[in-house]
Amino acid sequence: MKNRTQLKYLALALLSLVCLASSCQKSERDLLIGRWQNSSGPNMIFNRDGSVYSVHLGKRRKGAFYLDTESDPQQMVLDMRKTEINAVLFFDFHAFSEKHLELTPTYVQRTGGPKKKSNVTRKLLFQKIDPNDPLMGASRFSAKATPTVAP
Repeated sequence: MKNRTQLKYLALALLSLVCLASSCQKSERDLLIGRWQNSSGPNMIFNRDGSVYSVHLGKRRKGAFYLDTESDPQQMVLDMRKTEINAVLFFDFHAFSEKHLELTPTYVQRTGGPKKKSNVTRKLLFQKIDPNDPLMGASRFSAKATPTVAP
């Protein structure tokens, strides 16, 4: 009886290891789905259908994204040709965690033009926004004009 219990625990442990090492983990593309905030530039909303929204200065632009996790470094391509950006944007992609990623612009290809090195080379750091977190989003920026307690 004792050997059966040990065998069950061993089988469960092996199954857990196989699950962790395989498809039970979310892919980087799955982790990307949602809203991402950048303190100095556009916010990005990635959808499961491959569409992406770039939100900057009150404007929302819709495009498509592709994530190439096989390349080294990993690449993200944003197709924004149907917006006033009118270009395909190429980035080096690095995810630090489920809630942090870095995009580094590498190339830009305007519609009808050749692919050129990007003039912008600074890294763009993004943090994932949890819509259920009261410390993130619009509530984070609220301020009271009048103090509730007199000094």
